Amino acid sequence: MVLGAGRSGTSLITGAVQALGVDLGDRLRKGSGKNPTGFFEDRDVLEQTQRLKRLLGVRGHSVRLIEPEEWSRPEIEALKTETTEILRRRFGDKPLWGFKHGRTIRFLPFWEDIFQRLDLDVRYVLALRNVLSVARSRGKMNPRRGAQEKSDLEWLANVVPYFRMAARRPLAVVDYDRLLADAPAELHRVRETIGLPVVDGSDRSIREFADGFIRHDMRHTHFSIDDVLRNERVHPLVRDAYAWLDRLARGEIGLEDREFQQDWIRIERGVDDLAPVLRHVDRVEADLQSARINIAGPLQSIPQLWRDWRSL
Repeated sequence: MVLGAGRSGTSLITGAVQALGVDLGDRLRKGSGKNPTGFFEDRDVLEQTQRLKRLLGVRGHSVRLIEPEEWSRPEIEALKTETTEILRRRFGDKPLWGFKHGRTIRFLPFWEDIFQRLDLDVRYVLALRNVLSVARSRGKMNPRRGAQEKSDLEWLANVVPYFRMAARRPLAVVDYDRLLADAPAELHRVRETIGLPVVDGSDRSIREFADGFIRHDMRHTHFSIDDVLRNERVHPLVRDAYAWLDRLARGEIGLEDREFQQDWIRIERGVDDLAPVLRHVDRVEADLQSARINIAGPLQSIPQLWRDWRSL
């Protein structure tokens, strides 16, 4: 299962994992727009994920933390049962299969419950991209979401809360830029890190992926870890969390590193402390969205603007 924040290269990395012999199914979403080379997302699984987002009221720009009790709501439990049957029907006879949907890590408790029901041996691959590049990539589609401060909040809400849950299983962190630079080396590292079996023909598939899929124009920006550490606009929690994940991607530390584990708990608590702010950001975003689609929205704010002016 490929995890990662939006604009972190999850599609590219899922295509790379496919080269290791992972079956992604035969109903993949076609490439378009922001991912012309393909999303590598199963359409049936994608539909379930979209339904989950609607039930939780989570839009693409949402940054609020999902409360633990939300995962056991009756309608969520019903969706788990339905999704379990879809996965059993679609992939039950596959020895090695996988799927990806952007920001799935944010909904990990939902999927972990399903994996336990199916008694699956799960391995995770986390897509990592420099957080400065993530913001730049977001900005090309939506300048407001591309502001470093807003992009960082989205990154935190997606990556931090359930990372430790994912790390209970075999997990490899893959850096987008390092994959572009040397795909064979990165894919062999992933296979070894999470213990994937060597499938017949996979070495040839890796070479074909590196030579035929990866293009130089896939890298629009290139920042270093030092750029992140020096940039004052990067949120301190993002800076610290990204620095640890970068070290995991480089193989400098492992998930069992005690200093990393202890500091991640601190980062996680820091994100929890931001919960009221993150809820407020979502409310403001919802108001802005409503104003854009409702012509009367701006007019409805005139009385409050008048009261604010009178109070000056």
